[in-house]
Amino acid sequence: MDFTTRRSIRKYKDMPVEKEKIDELLKAGLLAPTGRNSRPCEFIVIDDKELIKEVGELREHGSSFVKDAPLVIGVMGEIGKSTTLLADCSIAGFAIQVKAHELGLGSCWVHVNERKTADGRTSEEYFREKVGAPDNLMVMCLIVIGYPNEEKPFYTEKDINLNKVSYNKYGKR
Repeated sequence: MDFTTRRSIRKYKDMPVEKEKIDELLKAGLLAPTGRNSRPCEFIVIDDKELIKEVGELREHGSSFVKDAPLVIGVMGEIGKSTTLLADCSIAGFAIQVKAHELGLGSCWVHVNERKTADGRTSEEYFREKVGAPDNLMVMCLIVIGYPNEEKPFYTEKDINLNKVSYNKYGKR
């Protein structure tokens, strides 16, 4: 995949994502690498428009665009099943985003872990209540997905800052 062409998309066409594509997205998340192959990640697929609107209110800022998406995948991890739970869930979420791009879909990460709702509750608690998820699941993020209804320029070589890369010792460029 050409990573210069993948961008976060927050505007989507009003058309559903096909079941076959949803299955491919889930396979990518389920096959993502995890620490010690612990496989702690679980996913909830939301395609009900009313529930998507409600879920879109799980953060005080930065999640209002969710309400117009045709598909949301909640990325969760079983607490205590992995010593690398945050990383495992993050990798799974990104695997879903990469697969979405490969399938011609747009996506955007909405961080949930350690975030708050407008009324001060945790975003995780809010999400769990809306979807009926148990307390033993940490909610990492939502991956919001749909057919893009916006175009963003591709990244170019000038967007790549190789000064952030060291070889063998920090600062050795």
